[in-house]
Order: sequence, then C-alpha cells, then structure tokens
Amino acid sequence: MKSYKSLILTAALGLMLAGCGDDSGSNAPADEPKSSSSSEKTAKSSSSVKKENKSSSSSAKSSSSAKSSSSSKEEKKSEDQKYVLSFMMETSQYVGIASLSDDQSKVVKNFVEATNSGSVMYFNGSVYVLAADNAMNSTLSRYEVKDGKMADKATATAKFTGTQSIAMKFVDKNKMYVEQALGDVITALDPTTLKETANIDLSSYIDEENGALSTVPGSAVISGDKMYVCLNQFVDFTNMIAGPRASVAIINTKTDKVEKVVYSDKVSAVGGMDDMNGTASFVDEKGDVYFYSNASYGFVEGYKEGWVRIKKGESEFDKDWIFRMNEAEYDGKKTNDNHLMVGGTYMGDGKFMGFFGNFEDPTNFNNYEWYFVVVDVYKKTIKKLDLSPTIPWFAPSIHLDADGKSVLLGHADSKGGAIYRYDIASGKVKKEMSVKTGTAYYIVPIKD
Repeated sequence: MKSYKSLILTAALGLMLAGCGDDSGSNAPADEPKSSSSSEKTAKSSSSVKKENKSSSSSAKSSSSAKSSSSSKEEKKSEDQKYVLSFMMETSQYVGIASLSDDQSKVVKNFVEATNSGSVMYFNGSVYVLAADNAMNSTLSRYEVKDGKMADKATATAKFTGTQSIAMKFVDKNKMYVEQALGDVITALDPTTLKETANIDLSSYIDEENGALSTVPGSAVISGDKMYVCLNQFVDFTNMIAGPRASVAIINTKTDKVEKVVYSDKVSAVGGMDDMNGTASFVDEKGDVYFYSNASYGFVEGYKEGWVRIKKGESEFDKDWIFRMNEAEYDGKKTNDNHLMVGGTYMGDGKFMGFFGNFEDPTNFNNYEWYFVVVDVYKKTIKKLDLSPTIPWFAPSIHLDADGKSVLLGHADSKGGAIYRYDIASGKVKKEMSVKTGTAYYIVPIKD
C-alpha cells in the first residue's frame, strides 16, 4: 500500500517499503440481521395468556410490536444507506457507490480506478476524486451521482502539475479549495465546473527562521468564514522532515486572503500534508479549534508531540493548554510512546476517533501493530477499541456517518478485511461488510 505517507517515511528512514498488495478478505460472514421470527414468537406467546390478562397482554404486544417496527426501520435504513467506497489494490484504488450490505467482491468490479495517493469525497450530488501519480501530478475529477449511482466518466476535471495535490476542502456550493502541498499554493475552484477562481500564495510565510524550505500546506478545518491550514514547513525535502514548531495559516474564505500565520513552540509541526480526509484538525461545539502534532512519529530527536488549540474568537494558540498523549495512561501503562496517524474524525463532546501506534520495526510497515482509539481531549484520556490491531495505513478509512451517531472503520488483520461500525453512545463495534478484494480505504457517507 504505497500511499504518500509511506513515501515520506521511506525517505526519512532510507528503507524500502514493501507494498501492502491485495489483502485477501475474511472467510468470516458479516453479522446477520436480526430475524423477524422473534416478533412472531412474541406474538404467539402473547396470544396464549389468560383472558383476564387480555388487556395487559394487548399493551405488551403493542409495545413489543412498536419496538420491533422501530428496530426494523433502523435496520432497513442502514441497509438502504449508500456510501462512496474506495478499496485499495496495490498502487490503485477503486471508487464507487454501494450499500454496506452489498457483496463487496461483486460491486467493486464496476468501480472507477484511480491512483491510491489521493482523497475521495462526496459533496452536493457529486463524488470528487483527487489523485496524484508517481510524478506528483494530480487530477481532480468530479463524478455526478444520479439515482444512487456514480457516473462512469468524470463530468469535469482539473490538473495540478508537480505539486502533490491530494487534499481538498469544500466551503459551500460555490467554492472549494485544493492544497498544492509542494507548490506553496492553495487554489480556489468552482465545485461544479472545477474552474480556478483564485490562488492563495503561501510562499511569503515560509518559516525560514527555523530552516523551512517550503510551507507545505496540509490538514485544514473551516470554522465560520475562517479556514485554519496547518503548514508543515519542511526543513528537509530529501528526508521529508517537517518543521520543529506548529505553524497554522488563518485564511478568510470570503476574500481568499491569509489573515495571519500563528506559531507554537509547544509542539512540532501540526497536521500532515497527507491528511487526505482533512480531519486531523477539528472544531468542537464551543468553537475551539484543535490541532495534533505526531512529532514525525518520534523519528526526529527533540520534536514534541501533542494536541494544541486556538480558542474561539482568538487568533493565537492557547498558551495555557496542551495535551501530550505520550503522558496519558494507555493500555494499562501510565505513559506510552505511540502517536496518532494523520487522519481520524471528531465525534463530539471532546472525543476524537484516531489511529494509534508506533513503528517498533521500521523495516516492516505492514505489521499489525496499530489500534483504533477514542481520544478525549477534554479529559485527556485514550481508550482502545475492541478490535484487533491492524496495519498503519487505515487512517483515511475513519469516517463519521451521516447521522453523527456512529463511525465507520476500515480494518484488516491476518484473518481478512472488513468494514466496522463503532456506535458512539454504546461504545460497541459491529461488523458491517466483509472485504474480500483489496482493503477498505474510504467509506464516505452520502449526505446532501
């Protein structure tokens, strides 16, 4: 699985990355839906009660029927929900629309092929695929969706040459942004025609004081009319090393102008240039914006990891707050030496679903060593999900579902691949789809 993240780490370590290839799917069947026969048994049991309890029985039967009907509606709704799915197969990803109840090995045959280094999103009735090739040339393609089906051919395209553009952000139906990571530019486009409307030049914000050679825009989040863009500030292109301090550009989305660039020495560079979901930074219900630094996964001496924030109404980092995940209790130990992979999703109430681990054996990127975790930035805690460890390149597969009540997760281990659903309220994990061809990469809910 040779994503751009693998290229970065390969360069940094001078090691050869073995491709993930085609992870064969699991032979284990997907969870069976609840049988309707349970309702029939309840009805038969109710009809056998004595006449003097008839009124009570009718009430119980009515209540049971209502619950059964509600449960059936929820299951039907889940089955009918469509998703933009992407499955990784060696150097390609295959993108299309399906339900999680579909046979993955069959539906993927009709999906559209794209390179695996890039992002997939759904917005306003269209699927957007932004993919980069080995020469770092990128193509943004818009596919219209009609009657729940994605068009075979793109309606509009846009090209970006030599700048490894793999992250996009939507402002509204009239504006979207594409980050040209190695071009010191963020480009504004019309989401329908994909025609360029403005370019935001970041070259004057290179952190030369700390040895930066380029700003390298990455993780971004929009709050009101402001977009907060993490600048990776590369100090070494040969080894792809980001800067030693946090750097965030605050951009006015109405004027396409940089209002300010803010810095923090509490952590090294925040976000990541390969945050293809654009979710490694988030805004909570209070309007505070949170950013995470993985300190280059611990490979650079002196770099500091942790969460930092900019409070609502402020234009500087909060000097009184930091959450260092390495200092938090995890997996029965008081501290840990893990880091979050770039990506994840905010679930509300200070909780963030992420992907936690480290590269104990940096020569093997395909070891099953990483875990899905719930990070509580308010309480400064980390909790591991009840799922087996998996390979480290599943961060793009973490998506909050359309109703905001659950998170969808791509997963694979030695037994095979699958898509799981994490219920936020109960904390329970349920298998939704067996993945028999390739590995789950993007699981994007269709929501207009």
